[in-house]
Amino acid sequence: MKQRTPARTFPASMPEATPSGARRSRRKPLPTAELLRKRFFRISASERNFIMHDDAKPLLAGRRCLRTRHISSTCTACVDICPEEALVLKEKRLLFAASRCTGCGACTSVCPEDALIAPAFTSKALEDALRREAPQGRIVFAAPNAGATGKKILLPSLLHLSVDWILLAVALGAKEIGLLYAPGSVDEEKLSVITNRIEIVRKICAELHLPLELETLRGAPKVDAGRRRFFSRLGAALEPREASSPQTQEARSRIAKTLLEEPFVRVPDSRLRLIHALKRLLEKSGKADSREAAKLFSAPRIDAAKCSGCALCPAVSPTGALQSQGEGGTLRLLLNAGACTGCRLCADICFMNAVTLYEAASLEEIFPTPAKTLFSRKNDPRAFDTWEDKLSGLINAPVYRT
Repeated sequence: MKQRTPARTFPASMPEATPSGARRSRRKPLPTAELLRKRFFRISASERNFIMHDDAKPLLAGRRCLRTRHISSTCTACVDICPEEALVLKEKRLLFAASRCTGCGACTSVCPEDALIAPAFTSKALEDALRREAPQGRIVFAAPNAGATGKKILLPSLLHLSVDWILLAVALGAKEIGLLYAPGSVDEEKLSVITNRIEIVRKICAELHLPLELETLRGAPKVDAGRRRFFSRLGAALEPREASSPQTQEARSRIAKTLLEEPFVRVPDSRLRLIHALKRLLEKSGKADSREAAKLFSAPRIDAAKCSGCALCPAVSPTGALQSQGEGGTLRLLLNAGACTGCRLCADICFMNAVTLYEAASLEEIFPTPAKTLFSRKNDPRAFDTWEDKLSGLINAPVYRT
């Protein structure tokens, strides 16, 4: 006799039918950006010493950027170092893809004009921390989730730490400096960049006979930094562009106001900090010069046989390192080598290829405040009186004002 098939039974958790006949799904909703941030960006109160908030993505200050100042600029410093390709060049203009950015800060440490600013990371907070911790002799810089214990200065990433910051720590009294990074993080990926900066500082201190122990340490985090990095990207992709925390909005407003009030020609804070640190190190060592430190500086040189006297190079100088004077039919170009950041804009703009950059031979060329005469000559017939004449000479075509 054929056995009857038992009737099908449904589990009690079966989705109920709605009045329209469609089944109501019991699946959990996808995690939002806010939920991901709470799960994977938990930072204890003690670790928030020098981080304003979790949004560490930099702001691009267009008026400082060399690419914005003049289309002839060949600067690619931030594009070359960005590990996520969040900074790209399109038609010679710099574009920032915020959705790709993980806030590592590599770009902020290499920009010669401080055009990339991290709202979550303030220079004043770090400087105050160095002045407080450096006199004790030992400093540990740590990236998030590197498993650091004890006193430390927490940075969004060790790539934020440029040479001028390390030298300032030494100048303020630090004799032991540790750099702690997390396995699988962007710091480990770009470890060669950090190592090169350490080597520069070591050579300077060795030449000045200043004691310094400087090393990089691979941490043992409780969480997988590679996994955290993945969720950082995912959170950035899910987060709406208009959704910014109040702290982010406040920081952006403050930075925007500062940029509007600052002069168009300025010496970057990073350059002033480097010079200040080196002066203090020379005082501590009792030496008058450092050949290794001089390698951090460069200055323009002008070929008198090629120069047309157009004075375009001082006109585009973002720091005022080059200045022009014209008196009695004579053109004089003055150089303040300490203000030169080596941005190469003067060389890029010169259509006669008369400007080249050279490495400074000593710090004596850098530190004098008064600008020295770099170039002097009688006015040349090829020199131009108006911007129309300059443009005409550049494009080899007549220019008319309408």
